[in-house]
Amino acid sequence: MAEATAGAPKPGDWALYRRLLAQLAPQARYFFLSLGGYALYSLGVVLLADLMQFLLDSLDGEQPAGGGLLSSITHYFTQGSDYEALDLARTVVPAAIVLLALLRALGYFGGSYFMNHVARNMIHDLRCRLFDRMLLAPGDYFDRNSQGVLLAKITYNVEQVTGAVTRALRTLLRETLVVAGLLSYMLYLNWRLCLVFLAVTPLIALVVTRVGRLFRRYSERIQDSMGEVAQIAGESINAWRELRLYGAQQQQRRRFADASEYNRSQSLKLAKADAISTPVIQTLLASAMAVIVWFALQPDILGAMTPGALVAFLVAAVQLGKPVRQLSSIQSLFQRGLAAAEDIFRQLDQASEQRAGGAKLGRVKGDIEFRHVSFTYPGADQPALRDVSLRIDAGETVALVGPSGAGKSTLVQLLAGFYRPQGGDVLLDGQSVSTVDLIELRAQLALVAQRPPLLRDTVYNNIAFGELAGATEQAVTEALQMADAAAFVEQLPQGLYTRLGADGDGLSGGQRQRLAIARALLKDAPVLILDEATAALDNESERAVQEVLQRVTAGKTTLVIAHRLSTVVQADRVVVLDRGAIVEEGTHPQLVQAGGLYARLYQRELVD
Repeated sequence: MAEATAGAPKPGDWALYRRLLAQLAPQARYFFLSLGGYALYSLGVVLLADLMQFLLDSLDGEQPAGGGLLSSITHYFTQGSDYEALDLARTVVPAAIVLLALLRALGYFGGSYFMNHVARNMIHDLRCRLFDRMLLAPGDYFDRNSQGVLLAKITYNVEQVTGAVTRALRTLLRETLVVAGLLSYMLYLNWRLCLVFLAVTPLIALVVTRVGRLFRRYSERIQDSMGEVAQIAGESINAWRELRLYGAQQQQRRRFADASEYNRSQSLKLAKADAISTPVIQTLLASAMAVIVWFALQPDILGAMTPGALVAFLVAAVQLGKPVRQLSSIQSLFQRGLAAAEDIFRQLDQASEQRAGGAKLGRVKGDIEFRHVSFTYPGADQPALRDVSLRIDAGETVALVGPSGAGKSTLVQLLAGFYRPQGGDVLLDGQSVSTVDLIELRAQLALVAQRPPLLRDTVYNNIAFGELAGATEQAVTEALQMADAAAFVEQLPQGLYTRLGADGDGLSGGQRQRLAIARALLKDAPVLILDEATAALDNESERAVQEVLQRVTAGKTTLVIAHRLSTVVQADRVVVLDRGAIVEEGTHPQLVQAGGLYARLYQRELVD
C-alpha cells in the first residue's frame, strides 16, 4: 500500500511513537491537564487499598497510629481525642468511600476529556497535513497509488492512528500511573514482598514484546488489504452500469471477496495473538500472587505487619492485575496505530512537487516548442516520447492524434510541468518551463478534459474554481453565455447556486462539457488544452460543443488531443504520433491524401 524507499531501514516502534507524541506539543496544556486528572484517579485507587488497612486495624480495636496513609491522616486530626477506634472507623470509612469515589470519578473525567481533546486535535492536524501533502505530491505519486489506496491513507490509516493516540495513549497514561502508584504503596508497606511481585515483570515484558511484533506484522497486512478492499469497492461503484451490462457482478464479487477474505484472515491472526497474551499474563500475575501469599504467611514477615497492612498489600497486588491486563491489551491498538503512523509519516516526508525555477512570465503570447524531448514514465519499460521536436506558434490550433500510448497526453503533461523530460526541453514563449515557477506556468494554461471533474458544490463554485474564486456573478454568467450553458443553468432549481451531485451527476455529458468550457473561458488563459473534450459525447452533443469550442479557441494557442478524428478537421495543423515519435505532420487534407497512418486511422473511423 505504501511505497517504501528501497533499502531504507524501517523505523523502530519507539522512534515512531516518539514522533507521534511530538505532534502533541501544540496541545501541551491539555496533555498536562489530562496527566493531572489521571494522577488523581491513580491516587484514588491507591487510597482504596489503604482504606482496607485502616478498616481492619480499627476492627482489632487499635487506634490509628500512622501505619497507613489514611491512618496517619486520621491520627493527625484526632490525636488527643477519646474516640474509640470502631466509632472512628464508622465515621471515617463511609466518608472515605464516597470521597474516594468522587476523586476517582473527577480524575477519570478530567484525564479522559482532556486526552480526547489532545488526540482529536492531533488527528485533525495529521489528516489535514496528509491531504495537503497529497495535493502537493509529484505526478508519479498518483501513478504509483490508486484512488482506493489514497482514500485509505486519509481515512483508514488516520483512524488507526486515532486508536493509538486516543484509546491506547489514554490507557497507557492512566494505567501506568495506577501501576506506579500501587507499586509505590506496596514498597511502602513491605519492600521484600514487593520484590517478589516484581520478579514476574521481565516475563510479562517478554510476552508483551513478542506479541507486539506479531501485532505489527498483522497490522501492516490488514492496512494493505484495506487499501485493496477500498480500491475494488470504488471501481465497482464507479462502473456499476458496465458491471451489469457485461454481467461482471460475479467477477467483481470474487475479487472483493478475496480481498476481504485476506483482510479477515489477518484480522483473525491478530485477534488470536491478542487472545493468547491476556491469559498468559493473567497466569503470571496469579503465580506471583500465590508466591506472595506463601511468603507473606511466613512468621518473620507476618510478625512485622498488622493484619490490616497485610490485607492492604494483597488488595493492592490484586488491583495491579487489571491495569497490567489493560496495558497488555493495548498492544493491538498500539501496533495498528504505529503501522498506520509509519505510512502517514512516509507520506509527510516525501518530497513535494518541484516548484522549478523562480522566473516570472507575465501573460505569454503562446509560442510553444518541444525541443528534442524524450521521456519515460517511472517504472515503465518503454519511453513515452523519443526525441520529439515540435513548434506551435501563438494563436495556432494544433491537433495531436495517434493510437493509444503514442505520447499525446505526455506532451501536455510535460508542458504543464507535471513531469520533467529526461532529455531535451519544453519552452513557452522561448522560456524553458523548467526555469519558471509552476504557479506562473499553470496560470497560462486552461484545460477542458474528456470527463471534467465537477465538485459537489454550486454551479457558481464549479465555474469560479480555485484561483478564479473571486470572480463576480456577472463574469461567471458571461462565461456561461459564451459556453452556450446559460440556458440550462437558468432552468436548474436555484440557477447559478444549484448544488450539483457528485461529479456532476444529473447533468448530461454535453452540459458537463459546457460547464468545463465556461471555467476555461473565465480563466482566459492564452493556451487552451482540449483533451478528448468531445470523446464521451453523442454526435449531436459533439456538434454543439464543437461550435462552442471554435468560438473559444479564437486567438488562443490550442492543443487538441483527440481519438475521434472528425473533431480535428478544422485544426490549423495535425501532428501524428506513434510509439513516442512524430511520424506525420500537415493539414487534414494533406494527411488524408498522403495515405499514411493518419489516413488509415481516418478511413477506419469513417467505416466505423
